[in-house]
Amino acid sequence: MPKNCTFCGLCCTLVVRLSDSDIKRIEKTGRKKEEFAIADKDGRLLLKRENGWCIFFKCEGKAGLCTIYDCRPENCRDFPGKRMCDLAENTIYRHMSDNEENRMIMQLLKNAPTSATPDEKIKKAQENAKKALEFF
Repeated sequence: MPKNCTFCGLCCTLVVRLSDSDIKRIEKTGRKKEEFAIADKDGRLLLKRENGWCIFFKCEGKAGLCTIYDCRPENCRDFPGKRMCDLAENTIYRHMSDNEENRMIMQLLKNAPTSATPDEKIKKAQENAKKALEFF
């Protein structure tokens, strides 16, 4: 697990463009491109999403997890590119409407560590997420 992941799952709501190498890596898991990729209006391939979430996202307990973590796209591997992901602290998430689609996001946000969270609590969250990933 990367040390900068807070397991809030918000990055799994972002649009992810796929490269040819991303597609090949994911296909090695036995999935067909048609199952996980969709073309945008310009013909570029993106990860499919269901109800606003990446199709590989799963919520396990209090953690948002990637079910293809070891073969995730490069854009996912490079995110957020800093010591601690602070996406959960972004203002946009403080003003979300309370609807069914946003409830899971709000629950994950409530449980996500932030940049102010002590390192030992972040480590514990990562350990819990790693245990949950063992089921996939």
